[in-house]
Amino acid sequence: MPTYPSHHHPQSVPAAYPVYRTPSYVYPNVLVTTGILGTVVGGTAVLATNLHKVQDNQMTMKQAVVDSLAKGAGAGVATAAAAAVASAVRGGAILSLALMVATATGVGYVLNSVGKSVSEKAVGSSEKKS
Repeated sequence: MPTYPSHHHPQSVPAAYPVYRTPSYVYPNVLVTTGILGTVVGGTAVLATNLHKVQDNQMTMKQAVVDSLAKGAGAGVATAAAAAVASAVRGGAILSLALMVATATGVGYVLNSVGKSVSEKAVGSSEKKS
């Protein structure tokens, strides 16, 4: 029967990475789930607001649903991107929150800019046809 040294402890084995810096890995399935959650929360929040506009005859139900789906999808993308950045950096709670706010705001800003550009082009082309 082999004998094992009794002085062997896990602490004596050199770490593959420095203790203060562990490798980070972003799990895609977690990001998909986070994005879906962001889509549901963002879309339903917008739909709640849009339903008031439908009641006040400011928009149709179809417009309310389409607007809610589009903005919900944007919220989902922003949420997933924010979660990816925060988990890739692996900072403390305050740093993670700041990164998530900054990332989600930036993604939302870009998506709104693209959305405005597309809608302005659509309105412009429909006015030319009239």
